[in-house]
Amino acid sequence: MAAMDAALPQRPRFRIAVHRAHGSYIATAANFPGCECRGATAVEAIEHVRAALRAHLATASLLEGEAAVVELEITA
Repeated sequence: MAAMDAALPQRPRFRIAVHRAHGSYIATAANFPGCECRGATAVEAIEHVRAALRAHLATASLLEGEAAVVELEITA
């Protein structure tokens, strides 16, 4: 049985903090700055942050290996 478990791909796990504020809940994904989602319940906030993480990971996968270069000219 242990051999079967080793063959299965590991699903990524993320630490989520849930806070109650102003009558709603906010779920924040650790190690993903700015990834915060709000919900009427803690479960709803977690589901929203789950969708945000999936979108982030899908985008990162699509852009893997591509370097974006941005040049800015700032004048005083």
